[in-house]
Amino acid sequence: MKTKLVLTGTQTIPRIFKKEKDFDVQLVDSPYIVKDLAAENNEPMILVAYLPFMEMRHFDLYSHFHKTYPHMQTIFVVNELSANMKLKLKHNEEFIVLWKTEENSLLENIKQALHGKRIKLRQDKRQSHDLRGLLSPSALPSGNKNTGFRPMLPSSFENISDHGSCLKISAKYYEPKDFVNLSYQNKEGDFVTIQGQVRWSKWNADEQTQELGLHFVSSN
Repeated sequence: MKTKLVLTGTQTIPRIFKKEKDFDVQLVDSPYIVKDLAAENNEPMILVAYLPFMEMRHFDLYSHFHKTYPHMQTIFVVNELSANMKLKLKHNEEFIVLWKTEENSLLENIKQALHGKRIKLRQDKRQSHDLRGLLSPSALPSGNKNTGFRPMLPSSFENISDHGSCLKISAKYYEPKDFVNLSYQNKEGDFVTIQGQVRWSKWNADEQTQELGLHFVSSN
């Protein structure tokens, strides 16, 4: 049986769901319709609520849904959050909260949530960045597969924020905890270099690239 996936706060079903075969996707005009759907359905159910700006009234409403219908998992996709709401959601395990800029990973996060993985709210929104950067080690990487290591590699950004970035390079060199220097041109046209630490790395065999998650440890 397909898992029921209910969307509210959006006018159309996002493209990422249109070819998905694991979910029964339904679009509703109002979150109050969700109450009837949840009452009729006792199987695991996912609610995705798109919100331009999340307020306390939204939190209270969906908290009530969560307590009334424990078989329903709620995911928020938000454009903006106040500092107080960000702090409240960061320490709340009832909901999954994603920035609108992370919408491309929504389907993957839903599947992880169904398998019991805790998805945490990122501190900052991740923005796209079209210009390439240069990645070099602060010291030689700690990994064992550094034969032929080049001191500087071009990188392409998946996203970037004030405190971190996801990017790709064309060779497998870095491992978690390695320190690197990232040089790039920001959207204002300035060239900056910032130090970061690799938090995670993954080899993409299809693209022959290494995907890296960096946490910045210096300011640009």
